[in-house]
Amino acid sequence: MTQDALILVVDDDPAIGKLLRLVLEQSGYRIHIVTTGEQALSYAAAHPPDLAILDVMLPGIDGYTLCRRLRDLRQTSLTPILMLTAQSDIRDKLAGFNAGADDYLTKPFEPQELAFRVKALLARSQGVSGATPKPAQRGHLVSVFGAKGGVGKTTLAVNLAVALARNQNSRVALLDADFSFGDVGAHLNLAPSRTILDLITRADDLDDQVLSKVLIRHESNVQVLLSPYRPEDAERIEPEALKRVLEILTDTYDFVLADCAVNYDERTLSLLERSDLIVMVLTPEIGPVKNTTTFLDLAAQMGIVLGKIQLVLNRADSAVGIAAREIENALQKPIPLRLMSGGRPVVMSVNRGVPILMEQPQHPFAQQVTRIAEVIRTQVTH
Repeated sequence: MTQDALILVVDDDPAIGKLLRLVLEQSGYRIHIVTTGEQALSYAAAHPPDLAILDVMLPGIDGYTLCRRLRDLRQTSLTPILMLTAQSDIRDKLAGFNAGADDYLTKPFEPQELAFRVKALLARSQGVSGATPKPAQRGHLVSVFGAKGGVGKTTLAVNLAVALARNQNSRVALLDADFSFGDVGAHLNLAPSRTILDLITRADDLDDQVLSKVLIRHESNVQVLLSPYRPEDAERIEPEALKRVLEILTDTYDFVLADCAVNYDERTLSLLERSDLIVMVLTPEIGPVKNTTTFLDLAAQMGIVLGKIQLVLNRADSAVGIAAREIENALQKPIPLRLMSGGRPVVMSVNRGVPILMEQPQHPFAQQVTRIAEVIRTQVTH
């Protein structure tokens, strides 16, 4: 399908337009070139392209505004968008991603790189629907919840997803359910060009085709559903719409990992109630231990079976932390799953946006996460 894809090019420079046509037609794509944002909006509404390439500097409305307008059009809300600009400053790239762009290419560019970026974006937009059979039964929802901010919840959730996806027969989705301040995208070096908001607005007619265009495929084979780019947009995610998103995710994937916000709002409570397993992460300090006690009491009030809560003690080897035995006595619950501190390699992997399981799979922290993933797989499938 990618070979006859329709690509809309918006650039007022005739030389660039000629180059783009030459490169893209040689790759087998159909090309339509316009020179203004207004022309692009009119054409896209009547002939939705498979991909759009936008110059930033345009007469009339600029490329960033055009990108946002295309995202607002139902016909092009999920269309991959590649921004072209002569500016290489990081602020310009962030502005493009904030406007809804999927990728960013700086002029002058190599034709081979342009062709590669276009091919990758088209492949991503087609998703993996049909590449692997859907699960024979409903998939498993695993929520990763933190007793407090800073306990390593997101690092664990991201690496657990990577570990579960290593099984060739498992389809794994990772949902950033911290809708105000989620960091999954940063941990995986993914731009928030498409987020859960793109599904929420289509909650009444969701299917796996729409899902495949919104979720972002990471190189680990994990399909990622990112949180909104702006914290204020979190309020647009209504609990009922989230419920529908969870239904389609668990209908499509074998494992859905949700990296939950550290709060007890209605959406988080709904996620926890629907979960097949809750991975509760704590560290050996008084605050997380106290908060875990509160959570266990709340879970009992909600009717959540204690056996569905799996505690993970992170930084269990802390020289100044509370001893694991003391924590178990306080919680009156064993903590068989423990993570030793990953130290500098884990911190650096987070900063680079490359999970430690991919960067250093033999690192002790990576090996511990792999074992936890197998415990989770066994627990929810038996």
